[in-house]
Amino acid sequence: MSAREHHQVVRLLQEFGQASDRYVESTGAIYGTHRTDMNALSIIINYEQRGLLPSPRDLSRELQLSSPATTAMLDRLEKLGMIERQRSDRDRRVIRIAMTSKARAKGREMFMPLGIKMLDILSGYDEEQLQVISKFMAEAVAGVDSAREEVVTQRATKPAAP
Repeated sequence: MSAREHHQVVRLLQEFGQASDRYVESTGAIYGTHRTDMNALSIIINYEQRGLLPSPRDLSRELQLSSPATTAMLDRLEKLGMIERQRSDRDRRVIRIAMTSKARAKGREMFMPLGIKMLDILSGYDEEQLQVISKFMAEAVAGVDSAREEVVTQRATKPAAP
């Protein structure tokens, strides 16, 4: 594969990311949710898939929000009936965030059309091609996360400009 072809793949990945962002922005506007709210719900789902519930601090760290901004976001989601704050039975000071059935239903409503389109596209590939695509996407996600960490680490170790 030539450098030009590599550049084309990177450009298409950027376009895919931008198209995904447009979808999230549009559906968020229709359903009255902010991008950060939707990202928070996605993080909560990821935690739940591992059998965990995130704390406000976990969400703050993953969303790169200040504590007050995280609290405001959680207040907004709670008011919309999308999340519940749950206190730990062992330590009442510990709070975990859980999605509500309303949030799950709204999420399905918002993202089902996108999921159907993606499944339709994937149906055009055979099993071997899907394995390559899946491997590539997993590596691309890891690459983006790694690059973000490098930038954050570099920024943290550099003194602030005067």
